[in-house]
Amino acid sequence: MAGGEIIRLVLMTLVFLAWSFMMFRMLFTIRRRVVDETGVMFPGPFWFLTGLRQWLTSPQDRTDRRALFFLTFVMFAMIAMQVLAARGVPDAI
Repeated sequence: MAGGEIIRLVLMTLVFLAWSFMMFRMLFTIRRRVVDETGVMFPGPFWFLTGLRQWLTSPQDRTDRRALFFLTFVMFAMIAMQVLAARGVPDAI
């Protein structure tokens, strides 16, 4: 592996770890709110969708929402760069 590949792989790993942290944080926040609201220990998919809608529209979750969307965009961009680098795209692009 060349130095650039190692750096790219390490950066992708760090972005993925940050993304997974934010995703689990979102899921646990939604679950906690739904359990608090319903009092049911294992709410069903309908309640999850209700909690997801609340998380997506809540002003108090704006920072987490933006961070998660930004990390998702960065991760997709890094995956695309990795694919292009593996193909050996000409320098003109």
